[in-house]
Order: sequence, then C-alpha cells, then structure tokens
Amino acid sequence: MKSEQAMWMVLALVVLTAGCHYRGARHKPERLSAPYGDRQVWAVVPLRNESGSLHADGLKAADQLAQRLETVMGLDTLPVNRVLAAMQSLELTAVNDAKDVATLRTVLGADAVIVGTITAYDPYDPPKLGIAIELYFDPRRPSAHATDLRKLVRAGTDEVTPPESNRSNTPVSVVSGFYDAADPAVHLKLVKYASSRSGQDEDDPAQGWRLYQIDMDLYTEFVTYLVSKQLLRVEMDRLAPPMLAAEPAS
Repeated sequence: MKSEQAMWMVLALVVLTAGCHYRGARHKPERLSAPYGDRQVWAVVPLRNESGSLHADGLKAADQLAQRLETVMGLDTLPVNRVLAAMQSLELTAVNDAKDVATLRTVLGADAVIVGTITAYDPYDPPKLGIAIELYFDPRRPSAHATDLRKLVRAGTDEVTPPESNRSNTPVSVVSGFYDAADPAVHLKLVKYASSRSGQDEDDPAQGWRLYQIDMDLYTEFVTYLVSKQLLRVEMDRLAPPMLAAEPAS
C-alpha cells in the first residue's frame, strides 16, 4: 500500500507542476512584429475627438497608441509631444488632408504618419471606446507598396513600378473598431490582456482585470493594443505577395 500511495503522490505532483507551467505560459504577453524589411519610424498625430464626449482626450489616446506601437519589433515611434510641437511650428491645429500629412511627415523625418479619430467614448463601467486610424507612408518608401510577385517574376527590375494609386498620399491601411466592455468577446480579450500584464490567472478571485474596466486610461491602453494588432495584421495582408497564378495545363 505504501508503494501505491507513493506512486499516486508522485503522479499528483507531476500533474500539479505541469498545470502551473501551463498557466504561467498561457499569460505571457504577446510580442507584436512589423512586417517590413527595415526598421520604421512612425509618428502618431493627436486623435480628433468626434465622439461627442468632452472627456475624450485625443492627445492622451495618441500617446497610448504610440506607446503600444513602440513595443512592436521593427518599429520606433516619435514622442507625441514632438509631433505636436512640429504641428505648432507649421501652424497646424489639426491634420486635415494629405498635404498636411506629407508636410508633417517631411518635417519629422518619419517613414509613416498615423492620423486617427475617437469615434465613441464612454468611461463609465462598462466602458466603451471607438477608434479609427489611417496609416500614411512616404510614397517613395518601398514599404508603401504591396509586392505583386507575378510582376517580379515576369518583368525585369527596371520595369517594375509601384501602382499609380500608391504614389498619392492616400492611406495605405485603414483600421477602425468599437470596443464595448460589455461585449463578451471584448471582455474575454480584456481579461486575457490584463492577466498577461499582471501575471494573474484569468480565474483569480482578485479579478485584476477589473482595474482595466474601471480605469479609462487602462481601458484605452487595452484598446490601443487591439488597434495596433489589427493594423499590423492588415499591413501584413497588404504586403503579402499573392500566390503565383497557376500555369494553364498544356
């Protein structure tokens, strides 16, 4: 009996150890990566407030977005205060069109500029936040253009030019979302995000994720992370070369 009890104790210890290891790995923060060949410098313009709420702070939201993007491998972001100072030197109270974007990008020496809007804002529990952003690249940069692999295969290097539409100062990617903490899908993402930052388990009775739901600054941090992740996914899809067209059977 003693040997059998010892066997069960060892088995229980192994299961417990494996479970703890799994729980710890499950909450490791995800590291995002940029889909570009070289390192990029981006600038984030203070977001316009079109939410109808006087409490929404476009400068603070832009700063949160810039901080999230700064953690992305392959990206550097300029401080939003520096972007604001450049706008003031250009006498720009807002970035209203592609010409303003191009001028600001040149002054800052950035590869890309993000212009955005706060579309919804409700800080009361459960909070709601809507954000829409546009990514403008310097059209002379290779990162501004998607690669058509079929053209690269069938044409010489000198014959390959970016599409005419990509030469203009139109956004290369547009991302928007409305994030309501009462939405079960958003709530699940919030719990996972908060637990990855705090190291707490999703089922922890202390409910560390609650801080992200009752503190609008923390909730904005969470939303800008989701927006950053979505933008990088859209950019990855945009830059991914299409599959080679199948050759017709002879």
